Amino acid sequence: MYSAPRSILAVALLFMSCLSGTVAFPQGVNFIRRAADPLPLADTPPVSVPSVNPCNPASLTQVGCKALRDLVQEDLAAMGKPGQKILRARERVLGILKTENACSAWFRGKDPNPAATFRTLNFAVDGKAEDFVLQSKDPGNLTIFRNPYVAKVFQDDGAYATVTINKHGAFFAPMASVVEVWKEGGPVDHRGPRSTNVGPYAGDTLHAQVLVLLHEFGHLLDLLPTDGNNVDGKSVQNTIEVLRFCRAQIESKVRRGALVAAR
Repeated sequence: MYSAPRSILAVALLFMSCLSGTVAFPQGVNFIRRAADPLPLADTPPVSVPSVNPCNPASLTQVGCKALRDLVQEDLAAMGKPGQKILRARERVLGILKTENACSAWFRGKDPNPAATFRTLNFAVDGKAEDFVLQSKDPGNLTIFRNPYVAKVFQDDGAYATVTINKHGAFFAPMASVVEVWKEGGPVDHRGPRSTNVGPYAGDTLHAQVLVLLHEFGHLLDLLPTDGNNVDGKSVQNTIEVLRFCRAQIESKVRRGALVAAR
């Protein structure tokens, strides 16, 4: 899992507003009328009242409103088995974020309504990314295993961003082949399969998938620092930080009915 900073060219637009003038009588003018004349009724200027939309799409609880279409849910349902796995994890994350708990409180430190923001996120599956575990040696001759990336987003991209998930990573795949690379530049050795994982959870499990989405959401809200390519173990540190606040909710038992209600 990693995030990448986005450089955005800010374009300033200058809007000119026109003020409409009204005709006013000078304050010093006096009007004289006969005492018998009835006083005219004062003209009351129209009062502008802002419209209220009781069915705000940002709200997850719209009492008395017709259920709004969840286009992200529909897109995921049309993606087949990968989409079903993302959808299941998405429902679980929405269930966590819309209730009062330590995890949702942590996200509310950056976003007052994290469930509504998470609901807007789109998802893509990267079918061309690396599909192997890279085995190498560090300068101290310690063996290092680097799993294929799991998911990625642009740092601080916010609502309506896209979470890209590696089709061959631990979100979908419980195993991956090992490729050993020699630091001297020798031939690449292909070894047997190795289990993948996300933090303490085995790959291709609901716990791992929920942790992945919460981790990436932390980057989108700039709640977690960038951790591209896990330099200095930053991605692992960020995962530990998510678990510190959200592990209890990730591992909690949820009835199927509760998942459906989170849609």
